[in-house]
Order: sequence, then C-alpha cells, then structure tokens
Amino acid sequence: MSSQLPADWIIQHAPAPTNDRNRALDLACGKGRHSFWLRNQGWQVTAIDRDLSHIETQHHPDITWMQADLETGQWPLENQKFDLIVVVNYLHRPLFDDLRAALNPGGTLIYETFMVGNELYGRPRSPEFLLQIDELRNVFSDWINIAFRQSPVLDEKTKAVLGVKQSIVTQNPDRD
Repeated sequence: MSSQLPADWIIQHAPAPTNDRNRALDLACGKGRHSFWLRNQGWQVTAIDRDLSHIETQHHPDITWMQADLETGQWPLENQKFDLIVVVNYLHRPLFDDLRAALNPGGTLIYETFMVGNELYGRPRSPEFLLQIDELRNVFSDWINIAFRQSPVLDEKTKAVLGVKQSIVTQNPDRD
C-alpha cells in the first residue's frame, strides 16, 4: 500500500459512494495513494497509469489496475463510465473531453494540478504542463462548479511556498 497520504483537496471534497456499485477512476494514479484511499471509502476503483511497476497490484485485486499511456491519443477506457474521477498532479489537455465523456451524469470530477507560477518554485516548469489562470474553471464552465481554488501551496511548518496549484470540484449536470 502507498505510504503517502492522499491530497487534502481529495479528502475534503470526495463524496461518499451512495452504493457498493459506485465507480471511481484514479487517472494517472502514480503509486496509488488516491486509489487505496478511495477503495477504503467504499468505491469500486479503477486506477490507470503508464507505469504500475512500483505497485504490487497482485496484492490489491480489489482495485482494477490498468497500465496504459494516456498520451497516445487513444482513450484506453473506451466507453466505461464513472461516478467519480480524480486527477492529481497530471495534465494532458487532450484528455479533457475524454474525462467529460467518462463521467456519469451527476458524477463528480476532482482535479488538482500545477499552474503558471509554479515554474518559480520547481517542476513542472513547462507551460505545456501548467494550467493557465482559471483554466479548469473555464474548461468546465458548463458544469456545476462546487469548489475552486488557485493558490500557492505552503509547507505546513515553514510556511515556505512549495509550488502553485489550481484545484476544482465540479459535477456533470444531470441530463437524463
């Protein structure tokens, strides 16, 4: 199991599953910290990343693990639908439409990653991997935005700036 704690933004904003069939997607799951946490909250979790070699996936069969390169232009999840999608510290703009299509009506997207200004404090520095001001709010402006922030991330002890992030919690409007 991952030793890292999930991001505070995820803990604060992830809804509880309403039944044992609710599905969550951890996109670009890294070492699985959000996957494990979501599973422990009662979600059926699918976790996808281009490299799962650092996770002992066979010891966690209650999570659906998928190893796939998300940047090939081919959405690897086909027509799968989710009630919750979590994306942390990852940005590949061409996936925005795939995320929209993969989220069930009424489902929640929680997205948190680096934005412009972060280049002053560390990686990523390339504009390709940094959100522009208000970018997530603009991309999902037709959805129900529940929470949004863009601000420096501070070290709890020293109060030093560690980076600059943008975060959103947004809901796919129910169109049924």
